[in-house]
Amino acid sequence: MTDDALQADALAARLVDARRHGPGRFEAALVPADAAAAMRVQDDVARRLGAQVGGWKVGFGPDGVPFAGPLYRAGIVRSPATRPLAPGDHVLVEVELAFRLARDLPSRETSRDEIVAAIDSALVGIELIRGRLGEPPAVPFLAFLADNAGNDGYVTGGSARDFRNLDLTRLRCRLSVGGKTMHDKVGGHPQGDPIEPIRAWLARADDTLGGLRAGQVVTTGSFTTPFRAEHAARFEASMEGIGEVSLDLVPSAAREA
Repeated sequence: MTDDALQADALAARLVDARRHGPGRFEAALVPADAAAAMRVQDDVARRLGAQVGGWKVGFGPDGVPFAGPLYRAGIVRSPATRPLAPGDHVLVEVELAFRLARDLPSRETSRDEIVAAIDSALVGIELIRGRLGEPPAVPFLAFLADNAGNDGYVTGGSARDFRNLDLTRLRCRLSVGGKTMHDKVGGHPQGDPIEPIRAWLARADDTLGGLRAGQVVTTGSFTTPFRAEHAARFEASMEGIGEVSLDLVPSAAREA
């Protein structure tokens, strides 16, 4: 086994252990050599866990290169949702616009119109982010990418099949935490158009987990600044013309170290 293969195997083992027993410790020696190596670790971790892919988060890394991280089917839940949060732990909360696919989207140069035609509905979602070994900047992006780009769950809310009549670049997004408004803004997606990350990813996709498939949820970036939640709280969000979503973080016993 080559040094790179040994490194990837060690990172996958560390991530699996952290998923089973709680957040682990990052080591610089575990950083994948490149994005392709990080994607192979995603594949290895899913295989070891026996996890099924129910969706994807796609976006752009700090170098401007598109990336994708799988959403495990078991981690996709419907709103209203409840999530335990152990003392001393945290989770990052983002409000996003996602798309449920009506048919497969192959990995190739694809026009925006082709992508929109393959979508069944748009939905508002809350992504939960918790790197098993930490999050950037403390952890290099490639190690974070190997960890499913930090995805730790996804809450699906209200949806709209007539989203094609909406200007997706100018949707009004609201978020309240514990009844206090934290975000109320028109637009705000990192690329302006939430479809763009899908188009860019399909043009270079190199995952080995099956790609973007019919029935999956594909989310493309946050409309809100990530909210670092360290205590129990109720999150309520809405996306104009799409729907509403809610999540309750509730206290739980501390997980084993």
